[in-house]
Amino acid sequence: MEANHCSLAPRSWMVKEKYVCPLTTEEWVEKMMDADPEFPPDFAEAFESQLSLSDSPSLCRPVYSKKGLEHKADLQRHLFPVPPGHLQYTPEGVNKQASATFLPGIVILSRSWAVDRNLQEKPESSHPHSLHCSKGAGCRGPDYCTRTAFTLKQNLVNVGGYTGKVCVRAKVLCLSPESSAEALGGTGTWKPCCQSLSDCLARTSGLNRSTAQQYEIFSKNLRKNRELFVHGLPGSGKTIMAMKIMEKIRNVFHCEAERILYVCENQPLRNFISDKKICQAETRKTFMRGYFDHIQHIIIDEAQNFRTEDGYWYWKAKTITQREKDCPGVLWIFLDYFQTSHLGRSGLPLLSAQYPREELTRVVRNADEIAEYIQQEMQRIIENPPVNIPHGYLAILSEAKWAPGVSGNKKIIKNWTMEQIVTFVADTCRFFFERGYSPKDVAVLVSTTREVEHYWHELSKALRKKRVVGLSDASDMSGDRIVLDSVRRFSGLERNIVFGIHPRTTDPAILPNILICLASRAKQHLYIFL
Repeated sequence: MEANHCSLAPRSWMVKEKYVCPLTTEEWVEKMMDADPEFPPDFAEAFESQLSLSDSPSLCRPVYSKKGLEHKADLQRHLFPVPPGHLQYTPEGVNKQASATFLPGIVILSRSWAVDRNLQEKPESSHPHSLHCSKGAGCRGPDYCTRTAFTLKQNLVNVGGYTGKVCVRAKVLCLSPESSAEALGGTGTWKPCCQSLSDCLARTSGLNRSTAQQYEIFSKNLRKNRELFVHGLPGSGKTIMAMKIMEKIRNVFHCEAERILYVCENQPLRNFISDKKICQAETRKTFMRGYFDHIQHIIIDEAQNFRTEDGYWYWKAKTITQREKDCPGVLWIFLDYFQTSHLGRSGLPLLSAQYPREELTRVVRNADEIAEYIQQEMQRIIENPPVNIPHGYLAILSEAKWAPGVSGNKKIIKNWTMEQIVTFVADTCRFFFERGYSPKDVAVLVSTTREVEHYWHELSKALRKKRVVGLSDASDMSGDRIVLDSVRRFSGLERNIVFGIHPRTTDPAILPNILICLASRAKQHLYIFL
């Protein structure tokens, strides 16, 4: 950058994609004035800085993580557990295919760096890739490897915040299972590079609130894990995982969005996923009525709430994904029995037959008080489980870990009239809006669609008196309005602020499940009227 005179516009350039582009005066000033954003005073209580602009490359953005989650150093130690002076690590699950040797500089192995960077995998390239800065022979598919290496370097610097000198070279390796890794000394620069790589792997995969547990499932080899059951506690990120797996399927198998089917129980969640344009999304009822001859891969979400009234959806999904014998499709099923909302048959296989299986037990979403309430209700279920929840599943609670230190509140209010409830909701919404929240942060949930109609008029009137924006149902999640809908229809969705009005069920046996469904929709503030 140069400036010849204070009255002249600065002359500066920046690399954008593959081109060197001049910056306008406004862009230059924005870059020069860029700083860590200001946050409310209580932000520091719930979050800690992982990457600051003060010591990062110019295109970086600040990174904050919830307190209690893995720091980038912890994530690096988990993903790349390499002690100083002994740079050797053979990743679990990869050691039968290849061995990774850490040389002066760093050599890190991936099944596909392109897929890790959200690029399409080269069809004929199924061998592990190494990215390194030591000398090596040329690699197959130079354009593909160059683009992959270029994208990784951009992510390592601009996303991961790595400030050291780095030259990324890509080479496709075909390593035999008998290969062995040798320990070699390091240069002392491996730790910050691995930390930056850990950070950009998680963030550019889309799992911005990811735990090591989530990333391990996300990084599974889809060609060897065509079918998988993922059991996840409330708030562990199942729906986010489902979306990111579908994006990975597109890159690994080079298929169009129309070849991937997402199936859930309720229409609002179906609409929410459909708006992402990453797949075809349908409810279970529509899935059971259609033929779907063009579908190859299926992702099932919120499977614990499925029913068999229209037929056995699991066998239909399995039949569809196994039509092509030479190249069967992917069938991943996400569920949480603690959020079961009915006592009927779900159509899931027996728990003993749900293999291969992975578990998400790290809860990252809810404020402390909300998480404590969810745990209390889960304990009630363990003490007196409904008949359709497998006893073997209940042991997952003993492995649960909640991220502590997240600010927020939970309030239980009893025996209020409708007028008191709608007035309180309107006043509280106005209070939060004056402090920077928006209508998109708020959901008001009742027990049935009939109660939605019952409360719609009174709540709309109370909101108008406070000059607060109006209502919409959960089918319009992208709109700038407060959502009013039933707990069941809001399953799989979330809001920062949730009001639950008179949660109840026809069968008291699943009331704790409904309360968990309700409470887990709230990330920061929860109000329940009993």
